[in-house]
Amino acid sequence: MRFAAAYEQSRDAVYGYLVYMTKNVPLAEDLSQEVFLRMFLHLDKFREEASVRTWALRIARNVFLSYARKKQPVLLEEQEWEPEPDVNRNQPEEEILRKEEAERVRSCLMCLGEQERTVLLLRDFEELSYEEVARIMNLTAEVVKGRIYRARQKFRKIYDGTVRKDAGMPRAGTEKESPSEA
Repeated sequence: MRFAAAYEQSRDAVYGYLVYMTKNVPLAEDLSQEVFLRMFLHLDKFREEASVRTWALRIARNVFLSYARKKQPVLLEEQEWEPEPDVNRNQPEEEILRKEEAERVRSCLMCLGEQERTVLLLRDFEELSYEEVARIMNLTAEVVKGRIYRARQKFRKIYDGTVRKDAGMPRAGTEKESPSEA
């Protein structure tokens, strides 16, 4: 396989994964370069047991984990959701709503731990099979299915909390009893 073909097949997936994981475009670009350098140097070792995209994403995950452990351990932790300030005042309403929703999803993903975020990004955003996700994360498909289930549950809980918060609705379990119910 030629490097140019491998690069074309995996470029967007690698970059997208790294942007989501780092929340930093210049850093994602730097880490992407590291991924593609490693792919170039080890292309002769690619066994074609998985797709090039799967192989590239596994390298991307390893590069991200290596960077995060050494330079920014906070990237591996769950983070609190903080809404971004509204700076889109002159755009059509649908575009604003679409961007707000995308930001809400990104923010909720960042509230998950690295393992949870990775399985969701690979399965739901990159649309990889359970087996491909398992190869990337060096797990069994059954373990991946369980992690995806738990990550989706946690994501849903976080997402539902942000929707209630944005709509001014009380969060589940925080409703006050009315005097007539007491």
